Amino acid sequence: MITTLSRSLITTAVSAAVLVGTAGSAVAATNTLTVTAINRSGAKVAVTTTVVNLSSAKEYRVRTGVKRTLPKGNYAVLARISTGSAHTLGGRTVKVSGASKLTIDARQGRLVNTRLSPAPAVIDRTQSVRICSEGGTYGEVEATAFSTETVYVIPSASKYLSYAALSHWKDTNLVGGYATLHQTKKGVPSNPAPVFATAKLGTVTVDSRRGPSASNSAEVAVQPVGGGCGDHMFANLGNSDQPTTGKLRLSAGKWDIRGDGYGYTTSGEGRYISTFNATRTIAAGKSYFLRFFSAAWGPGTGLPATYQGRIVYELGDMLADPYFTGVGGTYGGEGTVKVKASLKLGGKTLKTFTNGPNTYGIDYRVKKAGWYTLTSTGTRYEPGFVFPAGMLSTATSVVFRFYAKKNTSGLTQTMAVQHVPAGLNGYNQAKPGSTTNVALRLSRYLKYGDMKKGPNPKLKSLSTKISTDGGRTWRSVPVRKINGVWHAIVPNPAAGAVSLRTRATYTNGGYTEATVFRAYAIG
Repeated sequence: MITTLSRSLITTAVSAAVLVGTAGSAVAATNTLTVTAINRSGAKVAVTTTVVNLSSAKEYRVRTGVKRTLPKGNYAVLARISTGSAHTLGGRTVKVSGASKLTIDARQGRLVNTRLSPAPAVIDRTQSVRICSEGGTYGEVEATAFSTETVYVIPSASKYLSYAALSHWKDTNLVGGYATLHQTKKGVPSNPAPVFATAKLGTVTVDSRRGPSASNSAEVAVQPVGGGCGDHMFANLGNSDQPTTGKLRLSAGKWDIRGDGYGYTTSGEGRYISTFNATRTIAAGKSYFLRFFSAAWGPGTGLPATYQGRIVYELGDMLADPYFTGVGGTYGGEGTVKVKASLKLGGKTLKTFTNGPNTYGIDYRVKKAGWYTLTSTGTRYEPGFVFPAGMLSTATSVVFRFYAKKNTSGLTQTMAVQHVPAGLNGYNQAKPGSTTNVALRLSRYLKYGDMKKGPNPKLKSLSTKISTDGGRTWRSVPVRKINGVWHAIVPNPAAGAVSLRTRATYTNGGYTEATVFRAYAIG
């Protein structure tokens, strides 16, 4: 039997439990965000928005019409709302605290309409438009308008939003056209319809050759890289399986200019097999020149070094275009090469190396001071590909002789040797029976800041040999200085191809010998 006192105690306990539960709910109260999207026809639509926490930069994907629990704080909300072929990009900032709501209305969008004056005779215009949070390239939404499409943006004065529109026009040539970047680092413009004067664009003449690549098909493209929302947006300005010379007209700013080789496997699968990139700062009204796929792909500018008492050398530098040295804003290459290397002390082989998934270079601890010889040979290798007939730069090699000792760090006293033939045509061919001057480029770059470069070695002699029978026999050719640059003077045969081998010998007893098989053709 429950007494009056017992009932009183039970009631008190239940009331206390209710109070504790209520207090716990108040402490654990959630903060939510509900986003509504309206298209240009005035209808509510379901889209997935990008929501960025402005303090932590953490991103969330939030579906419109769904209440989403988020940490309390300030956010940027970015959305792309499509209405048929019209795409609207919008960005808003919102404070999430309690039950927060936000509406993004595409009817507020303004047409993106970049123009050129005077308007050129071109095939079409493509506009890629992006809105970012915090002035960076993360947390962005993007849309691209081709010939029958349009892009709108919703203006905003928020300092947490930024904007970019990359517009490009393709002309009637295989390679060439116009590209402009309109970018704001704070806010989204209310008038996204700039007019660029064609006379104030920079002009880059691009000579895209053929011969050394594992594919004849190549693409020319540009990407802005000056910092901000537009970084690395992409504009294709032509592709061809023939040599091309085209003019790219670009708005002032910093651009990556790319030459990409595209090939097909025996099964018909297509993929990029090479990428060459030159970063250039373009000034209004100025002219520039750039060449892709030049002749004599061979050993690059990488040098052996000692690092904390270990001899190190990268094996991935055996097939380098001499116009893309890895320094001065030029880089890239083609990975179609199998490399074998050896390291000797005196006449004794210490170790051999091959490139592969787990081996990227030579790494050997110096146990004894002395004269070391490093030999690296690269042979073209691309499983599943049929190489083009007459492909150039089929194999390369480099030999370095240098002195090394224990417990040291720094570049070896050697130089890189590269060959730069002049006067070739678009297929990297010289005229039968002509003479080709081959510039001999000697360089010594420090690519890693925590290593000492030291003084350059003094050149004792420079000699070049050529082969016109694929490397079976070699003969010396004259080497002389022309306008301050060493050149090999090569008498060309009536047909075939020329292989080049140059040795730079130093007064310290070391040397570098670089070889390119089928460096250029005769045609």
